[in-house]
Amino acid sequence: MTDYQGIPEFAEDAAILRFYNIDTLEPQVWVDEVYGSRPTSHLGSAAKHAGPLDGGSPNANQDFVDENDLQVQDDSDPLGIKKSIFSGNRQSFARNINLMEIKERSSLITSNKSFNPRSFLMQVHKDTPYEDLVVGLQKLNITIDQRSDALKSLVHSNFDRFVGAKNTIDHIHDEMKAKNLNEKDEYGTKKLHHHLIEANSQAEKIYGPVVERRGKAEKGKYETAIRDYKKGKYLHQNLQNEDVDVTDTGDADLIFTPAHKDTGITELHRKVFEKVWAEVEKIVVELRGVLFKMLEDPWCPIEDQEKTINFLFDLDTTDDPAWFYLTSQYKWIIGQLNDTFSEGVRKVETWKSSIYSEESDVVRSLSLKNATSHIHLRDSDFGAENDPELKIWRATLDLVKTTSNLLLRCLPDFWKLSTAFIEGKFSGKDSQKTSASSRRKRQGVDLGKVEQCQVMAKDIVNLYAKLLTNYFELNAVAPTQSSATAEGPQIPLPKFLPVNANSVYVSDYLTRIIGELANCVNDINLINLAGEAFSGLTELIEQARWKFTEIICKCWARDAKTFYLLEDWALDSELTEYTNLLRHFYEYHKHCSRSAYKIASLSAVTDTQRHEVGVDYLKIVRDTFLESMYSFLDGLVHLAFSDYTPLQGEEEELSLNQKRGNIDVHSMDVRILLTVSNLSRLKSHIIRKLLSLFEAAYKCNMEDELKTLIDVVDQLDGILFEDYLKRKSTVINEIITSGILKGGIDWYNISKPTEVHPFVYEALMSMVMVHSQVTGVSKSLVYRTLSALLENMATDCLESFRQVERFGMGGMLQATLEIEFMHQTLSQFVTTHASEILQQIYQTIEQAYDPQQQHAGNLQNELSSVKKLLVDSRKSTVVQYLCFKQIKERKKDSP
Repeated sequence: MTDYQGIPEFAEDAAILRFYNIDTLEPQVWVDEVYGSRPTSHLGSAAKHAGPLDGGSPNANQDFVDENDLQVQDDSDPLGIKKSIFSGNRQSFARNINLMEIKERSSLITSNKSFNPRSFLMQVHKDTPYEDLVVGLQKLNITIDQRSDALKSLVHSNFDRFVGAKNTIDHIHDEMKAKNLNEKDEYGTKKLHHHLIEANSQAEKIYGPVVERRGKAEKGKYETAIRDYKKGKYLHQNLQNEDVDVTDTGDADLIFTPAHKDTGITELHRKVFEKVWAEVEKIVVELRGVLFKMLEDPWCPIEDQEKTINFLFDLDTTDDPAWFYLTSQYKWIIGQLNDTFSEGVRKVETWKSSIYSEESDVVRSLSLKNATSHIHLRDSDFGAENDPELKIWRATLDLVKTTSNLLLRCLPDFWKLSTAFIEGKFSGKDSQKTSASSRRKRQGVDLGKVEQCQVMAKDIVNLYAKLLTNYFELNAVAPTQSSATAEGPQIPLPKFLPVNANSVYVSDYLTRIIGELANCVNDINLINLAGEAFSGLTELIEQARWKFTEIICKCWARDAKTFYLLEDWALDSELTEYTNLLRHFYEYHKHCSRSAYKIASLSAVTDTQRHEVGVDYLKIVRDTFLESMYSFLDGLVHLAFSDYTPLQGEEEELSLNQKRGNIDVHSMDVRILLTVSNLSRLKSHIIRKLLSLFEAAYKCNMEDELKTLIDVVDQLDGILFEDYLKRKSTVINEIITSGILKGGIDWYNISKPTEVHPFVYEALMSMVMVHSQVTGVSKSLVYRTLSALLENMATDCLESFRQVERFGMGGMLQATLEIEFMHQTLSQFVTTHASEILQQIYQTIEQAYDPQQQHAGNLQNELSSVKKLLVDSRKSTVVQYLCFKQIKERKKDSP
């Protein structure tokens, strides 16, 4: 094939595209300029799409910021501490910074609307001493005051102009109203637009025929030139006594009789003709080279290229221009896919190198807490603009978008070109004028090239699939052959994930990524690729579905094991008896489950409806769903028995203390009570709601799993609550046992009662302290806690009184007084079981009572005295034990 590399380039259009950073010479959408630079779209940078015609360097696809664009930015430090807010000098900055970096740094410039003070201090003054910052603040205040004074002076000195401008604007507005310059009349331009349309119509009538005649003249000149060239070529071959098939010329006027050959042509004429014809051939060769170079232009419309191909056919080129154009487009698309993908990977790796290099549960938990806090914000990247992990995910998503958009932009046109080549449509222009043999020559198609067209289309698709498959490590075993029956996903996390990637970001962005892949595959499916070219894309989607589902499940289960680290013991703003951890867990668990469903129910070529989840997908997701639930429950127990360790800094802790109120997070009792309260909320609402949503989405039955989970919650609740009761009951048991058996009371010889013994008051005051503690944490646990303590205290009294051998009349009355005092004081918390124990105490006292000490006629009188004493004791302690009364009774007893 002829070498066309030496032909001059025609890159004016490419230069315009590169200068304005646009995709096409006829853009349809306006893109706002980024502060200090020109806009660049995913695929629209001319440098990014620069092909061989653009003469671009290897780095031509990088978007660099011109130094002149930086002159509009004020990079001076507003605090006056540094000469520039950017590291290095301006020349170095202007040479090295690219467009993505200038977008990030624009938030550091005070005159920018997106200026972020916190980001400014963290990036510019992270190493500046506090004293210097105080001095800088003073300078900044002085500067602000000076600018304020200057602004006031400006307004004062130009006040007349302001007033005049306002009057002018009002006058123009009044005139517009008076002359009906409104939206209905297109603000006065409707008539002008109508006149312009009429003028254009008249111009078409007047100048249309002239333009048409000019086009016909140009066409006639072209046909005459081609005719003369063919005549000259035939004459040259005739003079060289070559056998010429005149029918191949397609013109009967070129047929010469034998008598015409060599008639009157001398050797001198022959030499002159040879020299002239050599110059003609040289010009034709150069013209062919220019035309072939034009065929290499990837941005030229296919209609123009078809004309160029026909020109080359008319110039009798030895190479097939249609095939040349097809192969050049194929090479350009392959090169663009590789270059674009490599550039996207480079940007991702650049962001990766800027974050933590080691896995850390604490760092990942902080990121997870932030993600779950903003999980309800859709299409806003969860509101975290400065999260380094999100920047990596955005770059990864842009990598897929850019590559997919490039494929969607190039492959349909390439296949359209291939179809036209296969059908022989490139030479149809002169088909009516050429002879039958010439038409067969032009339109005859090599079957090998037809097959090669299909191979090239398949290669483009396979390259796209290969690039994404290798990057996302999709070469996994198919789900039907995988260890789907194993307990949970046992795969290692792929390298493309950011370090310390949390499951919320993972599930969200993998859903977005596979959505981009699915949209691309569906759009490619519409062009009806021949052969097996499309099979590579369907395989790509199936591999991505399984791999992404595995990754989500792996991160989901991993984060559930450390989810307890998110507990800061701050109370929910709406349900103040529970902590925020429950809300975070609900959002996190629902989001991961929903994301897994979106991926698992996706189809390679799908309509708007979702499909049912396959058995293998359902198993791995359901197992992870339950495993994560159990891991979270284990974490709650760990929280209750382990001392609180702050996950954030001191400033955040101060803010959290205000949200906690009087909660002492370092008290095990408080942590256990809050955990028990959280477990009750999980049992009554959250677990049931999550399983209900899972059943509705995945079309499966989870009744057995729900029962098992509720049983586990009940067991954990029992463990925690019994631990709390055991410690509180031990204190009360010691008081009761010591008072009854070790307090020096002779229950047989004691005189008639005059007061309730102090140990009873002490035991009840312990109950008051427990009531206060439980009320401060969760009022819903008050009845449960105090009724359980009352049962334990009644049991302690029963066991102690059973150890008393005999009761005299005074001892019997004293014991009855104290038990009745406890009974009436805690009457609101007496359960059926407690009532039975109290009855057993009365029976025990009665059975151990020695009736020989009874004086006839005195028992009823003594009982009356005991009742009066009981009433007096209750009245004297009404304030101390007011908390044991119901709210209605409190209001009634209050003075």
